[in-house]
Amino acid sequence: MAENTTVENNPSVTPRKKKGMSFALSAIIVGFGVILVKFSGLIRDIVVSMKFSDVYRDSYILAFNIPDLFYNLLVGGAIYSTIAPYLSAHLAIGKEKEAIKTVSKFITAVCLVMLVCCTFGSLFSEPLYNFYGLFHKENAETIALAAQASKLLFPQIFFIMLAALCNGILISYRKFTITSFAPIFYNVFVIAAIFVFGGNSLKNLMWTTGGILVASVMYFLFQYILGFKQTRKFKLDFHLADREFGKLVLRAVPILISASVIQINTVVLNGFALKFDAGSVFGFRNASTIWQIPYSVFVVAITTVMTPELSGNYKSKEYEKASELVSHSMKSALFMTIPSAAFIAVLNLDVVKAIYQWSSSYTDQNAQTAATFLLGFCSAIVTATVIHVFNQAFYAIGKNWFPLIAGAIGLFVNPVVCSILISMGAGPLSLSLAYSFTNICQMIMLSIAYCRQKEIAPHGILKFLLKSAVCVAVMTGVVYLVDRFFPAHGGKITQLAIVAVKGGIALVVYFAMALIFRMEEATYWIAKIKRMFKKGSSKKAAS
Repeated sequence: MAENTTVENNPSVTPRKKKGMSFALSAIIVGFGVILVKFSGLIRDIVVSMKFSDVYRDSYILAFNIPDLFYNLLVGGAIYSTIAPYLSAHLAIGKEKEAIKTVSKFITAVCLVMLVCCTFGSLFSEPLYNFYGLFHKENAETIALAAQASKLLFPQIFFIMLAALCNGILISYRKFTITSFAPIFYNVFVIAAIFVFGGNSLKNLMWTTGGILVASVMYFLFQYILGFKQTRKFKLDFHLADREFGKLVLRAVPILISASVIQINTVVLNGFALKFDAGSVFGFRNASTIWQIPYSVFVVAITTVMTPELSGNYKSKEYEKASELVSHSMKSALFMTIPSAAFIAVLNLDVVKAIYQWSSSYTDQNAQTAATFLLGFCSAIVTATVIHVFNQAFYAIGKNWFPLIAGAIGLFVNPVVCSILISMGAGPLSLSLAYSFTNICQMIMLSIAYCRQKEIAPHGILKFLLKSAVCVAVMTGVVYLVDRFFPAHGGKITQLAIVAVKGGIALVVYFAMALIFRMEEATYWIAKIKRMFKKGSSKKAAS
């Protein structure tokens, strides 16, 4: 079968030479792009807090819930996690034309399905949200507003899907710069829509979501046009009776269900948040956004580069390289997410206020609500790192059912634990604690399953974790003492400066300890960043 053909057992195959940037440079560029994306995302949420009151903030967030659920149920993470490994693997063994033909059929199928479902969602948004409202009758106004606003968010997910298709294609061709910075373009248009149209009325809410629909169209066109050399190769192909296409669909199904589980849990947790004071849904969103900053910058950036690389290594039976790549990716990601989790745990309220409290519309109570959720999320920063690396590794090698099983565990454990904690009086903290506990269960399952494949299993993780634990313990102690003597009080500039200085101190202490322990993750990234600056300065001198 073509799926199992490798360079080794087919001498006629000429492997495609890898072009483009090194792993480290690619990861740095993707990471920088993610930082800018997250920064623009924070600005988006700040503008939401300024333009809407608590009820309309919650409605705005809930308006995305069911459209996003549709998206994840139908295509979601299956697009990138199916297309990128499949296309990358075939590029690695010189079978580009065959892969383009199969991926074109896949694109055609998902476009047809999404077109039908987006139309259905827009027409029947009110009955869908009315069903959701049966479980939250005390929030009827919030849910009714969300139902109306979602009418324009269903077509929006069709263009988000098209953008994701472009993303998967361009990553396979190692065009990381375009895919890293395209979401910034999208966020800028979304921020403009919220700023211009936002307000406490249904009309304002509808105009805002209409602006977001336009932003999604621009997001797709941005990637399609800039990556036209690659994207133009893929055409609609309605001849779907094809064996390779069927195999690709079967590969996508477990990824699809896994992505759906994540969104179902989000809908469930937002439902639980409605049980608390007005503004809790938005506070939960704020906390989720903050903990996902280090997760996205240091984990998603690295695995975005790792996935196509690992797929090529595995397809070519270069198992030692595959093992080294997963080990390096895991340790590099954890090296930064572990101290990030500790820092946020110590300064959760200060971090929330520094990021979101730019006007009186975001009250101290709003900040405290978000900080409470954030505290429970801290351990998830670390556990989600392990989960995501292993999930992407499984997708890269084509064993997609393990992430699905782990997701199914989460679908059951998350609401059960959340209900138990609420009944015990844990309050809003129940939501994020339940999420973190669920992540621990999933992490254990995925770790055991992946490490059973000894030839591609990561190595040296335990030794790395012991060293990181000592480093982060020292860092946490120093940050705690500094915070006791220098609390983040005063005006906004002073508040930001104090939090930034504490972050700088934490970074210096952690890296200093890591260098004392001779952790190669510290020396590796320092060397790479120095090399980037030297290259940049030498180019300027030459010009």
